[in-house]
Amino acid sequence: MAEQLARDLWRLEIPLEGSPLKTLNSYLIRGERSLLIDTGFRWPSCRAACERELAETGADRDRTDIFITHLHSDHVGLAPELIRPGCRILIGEVDGPGVADYMDESCWQNLYARYIQDGFTREETDRLRAGNPAQTAAPAVWTQYRYLRDGDTLSYGGHTLRCILTPGHTPGHMCLYEPEAGWLFTGDHILFHISPNICRWETMPDALGSYLESLQTVRDLPVELLLPAHRRDTGVLRDRVDELTAHHLRRVEDAWQTVREEPGLTGYEIAGRMRWRIRSRSWEDFPLEQKFFAVGEALAHLDYLEVRGRVLRREERGKYRYYVTV
Repeated sequence: MAEQLARDLWRLEIPLEGSPLKTLNSYLIRGERSLLIDTGFRWPSCRAACERELAETGADRDRTDIFITHLHSDHVGLAPELIRPGCRILIGEVDGPGVADYMDESCWQNLYARYIQDGFTREETDRLRAGNPAQTAAPAVWTQYRYLRDGDTLSYGGHTLRCILTPGHTPGHMCLYEPEAGWLFTGDHILFHISPNICRWETMPDALGSYLESLQTVRDLPVELLLPAHRRDTGVLRDRVDELTAHHLRRVEDAWQTVREEPGLTGYEIAGRMRWRIRSRSWEDFPLEQKFFAVGEALAHLDYLEVRGRVLRREERGKYRYYVTV
């Protein structure tokens, strides 16, 4: 059911069946021209919920644009199916081309080949290819879009929103900030109760470093209402930024200690020795899709260490292995 948060602002709860994220918070700013922020997977269940809750808000669908915070399928998957003629999909100029890349099978073949080098088995990547919603629930077409830059402004429902580039979770993640009302739509940049997944990106030499820097970009904004993309939890912006920063710096040290104590491990093996907030008896019992994200995050922490000269990555018999620098 759509929840009204302010006179012009609604939260739509989109189910993400089978995902540990459980739901997506899609937001609607309603006015003469309205703006929907994020959409859900390209799944019938997501579309049914979104269509039903949009109807509850009374927004004119023929005058509703869609803003996508970043390229992940649980945010962009439905956008091309929901958009009406004469309306636009708005997304950052960095992540926008990545949506089209995700529709190219060769992109995924290359990604899975790199993950095999980092320790996955071919059997595991074959299973991922068949059922990974990051791939299977992405948009089927990509049209009616406009790319945005850091600092661009949007006007909807009498509100002026500023686009803030916050790379890290993806290369071109964007938040929206409405300074007069003090609204900050954080997407997956800042979450509560759970921490955003920060993984390796081939176009970012140091995704975690970029994330920590962009946390500081928003840390001191005057905010009255924090609007994250997942869960209902919220809190104080500055405190949460400091918590997330400390969390990742602790994980960096844990990864470094693992490499120091067991040199020559792959990223996959290092991820298996890290602590994760998931109900699973062992690394072997991890759901495969969660291993995909866990290894990606371990690799981002290892990249952070490598860029700063604390670990060395070597290719040995087709696998990348990590060693502490002398």
